Amino acid sequence: MSVDTPVRSGRRSARVRLVVPCDIKGSKETLRVPVRDISLDGCKLASAESYPVGTQLHLTLRLLSRIELPAEVRWVEHDAAKNQYVLGCCFNHAGDSRQQLKNTLQSMASATDTAARRVR
Repeated sequence: MSVDTPVRSGRRSARVRLVVPCDIKGSKETLRVPVRDISLDGCKLASAESYPVGTQLHLTLRLLSRIELPAEVRWVEHDAAKNQYVLGCCFNHAGDSRQQLKNTLQSMASATDTAARRVR
């Protein structure tokens, strides 16, 4: 899997379905929420709290290592069945954060692929 491979939806980078913890620091208290999927450009989060579109957040992704990224809420949906909000966030990369995220996601994909080969 290549993390930079564009997908049919016209995204700049491919999404990876992944459930990992993430801390949100915004104007409200810090919340720990799950990431539903992630790409180099953004992520989808599930939260008990809603944030208005345009809200600037500070995310700490708990992948192989912690990666801190500023992000902006681009869209919000309410999942009434689960009584939660789904937040679509766009990363505002600074410095080498994009490359750090890419390296981490590729390492995780490689580890998963290696583990799958061992099971066969």
